[in-house]
Amino acid sequence: MSKTIYDADSKLNILLVHVWFWPHIGGGNQHVEHIGRELVKMGHEVTVWCADVPEHDEKKFQRGGINVIRLIPKRILGGVDPVVSTNHLSIDEFDLIHLHDTLPTLIRQVLKRAKKQNKPIVTTYHNDYIKHGFIANLIKKIRWAMQGRKTLHSSNGKIVLTSFFENLLRKKGVKGDIDIIPNGFVPITDSAIRPSNLSNNVEERPTLTFIGRLSEQKGLDVLLKAWEISSLNSKPDFDLIIAGKGELKEWLDNRVNEIKFSNQIHVLGVVSEQEKQWLFENSTGIVIPSRFEGLPTVLLEAMHNKLPVIMSDVNGLGELVDNSKCGLSFNSESDIQLSKVMNELVLTSKKQLKEWGQAGNIAAEKYLWKNVTKKILELYNKILIK
Repeated sequence: MSKTIYDADSKLNILLVHVWFWPHIGGGNQHVEHIGRELVKMGHEVTVWCADVPEHDEKKFQRGGINVIRLIPKRILGGVDPVVSTNHLSIDEFDLIHLHDTLPTLIRQVLKRAKKQNKPIVTTYHNDYIKHGFIANLIKKIRWAMQGRKTLHSSNGKIVLTSFFENLLRKKGVKGDIDIIPNGFVPITDSAIRPSNLSNNVEERPTLTFIGRLSEQKGLDVLLKAWEISSLNSKPDFDLIIAGKGELKEWLDNRVNEIKFSNQIHVLGVVSEQEKQWLFENSTGIVIPSRFEGLPTVLLEAMHNKLPVIMSDVNGLGELVDNSKCGLSFNSESDIQLSKVMNELVLTSKKQLKEWGQAGNIAAEKYLWKNVTKKILELYNKILIK
């Protein structure tokens, strides 16, 4: 593209493509939405193409200034890849296309059309999802060899969330420049409200809080095993709060009912932003026992709110917490280590808790969405003015 057409002050028309978007709940679609909202605030026009999963009444609408187009799938492959068509949609008006994944049908379709029309492409590699079993991992490797690397090598710009993922992609054979631009967060501005279904006596002891999707990925089974280890010889010195929804809700309820000292475990379900803010302000620490993650928003929100962090050392996130000096890390899936660091955090001095909180608040500043989006826009402009 010519510098006479684009410069750093040009107002752009950008297409963001991600399989999942609101009202779907997940980190990836929140990532896309926040980028879109910030770009709109800067005066750019933004459109999102996504699959209509879960089904939503409106297929074309605006959300936060973003033009949203939801595509009805013919079927869903493996429960994760909606088969959609974009043939009825034009990409002529877009200055740049930003893909948020490498493998799904929707991504492959848009990539093919964008390359044919010589449209600049940026791709964000969000995560390396864990697959179980020989066949599942074999299919994953084949799909990566046939499509994943191709998507990235066909892109004018490549983004990963952390240095861990840059190293991972290098091992997977990805060549060329890779920009590290992290996930971001928007501070909650509403006043905190105490969750209505939270027990009145919860503030009698220190509290550790989990906020996230109730799924295998998030390591809830590891968290509850760690609780059992902490309660082997005596009542734990802290309460455990679990907030969120997901496919493990029934399992969680049954598991808590059979566990020792279950009166100190408080399962809240989904919490509002105001209730989440109350948990940030009133918990002793946040615990994130995930098996795999990109860069979880709840980690950044907790750091911003000066809440000490317990983070599994997965995909380099333990190193992030250690380097930021905002809490403690443990080996992913080690319930013994998690039990140890949970007890260490709740028994530590108020001075140390305060130091962890203040360090986290300072480290979180660069992850504000307005700052993250400026970095993304810098990459867009670098590509467009070449």
